[in-house]
Amino acid sequence: MLSTLTENLRLRESMDTLLHNKWSASGMLFGAISLLIVTFHFTFGPFNPPPKLDHIVAEQVSALKRGVIAGLRGQEPKSVLPEKRHFNLDGLLTGGSIGMAILALFTAFIGGLRKENAWCRNGALLFGGATLALHALLLGITLVTCLIVLLSILTVVAFFLG
Repeated sequence: MLSTLTENLRLRESMDTLLHNKWSASGMLFGAISLLIVTFHFTFGPFNPPPKLDHIVAEQVSALKRGVIAGLRGQEPKSVLPEKRHFNLDGLLTGGSIGMAILALFTAFIGGLRKENAWCRNGALLFGGATLALHALLLGITLVTCLIVLLSILTVVAFFLG
């Protein structure tokens, strides 16, 4: 009986902590969700891969061929508009996670102004900052990899052209 009473008291205290730290607790929630979204998207994505280069080139060449044939026949060439992508899940996940991370940092700032609990405030800063840091790290790795590939191509070309 006494242990049940103490457990209920602890639960009530933790709920009171969340109620008194609304901004920081919501920031922790936004930051944790955004970090989970980034981790999930990085692990299992991309969900909408871009079209392959050979398909794009083949479509452009066939459209040019149809335009030339129509011009030689004296007909008006038909303009072919590219298909619009209706829904881009990758962009939605990336933009949503960055937006939620910024929102987590903003709510942590407001929680700091309201002198809320340091644990909640630091948790919101940690989760929101970790999400943005992961995005920055992935962008940096991509840029360094592109630079290495470009320099290696230039090295091979310079080697053969001497």
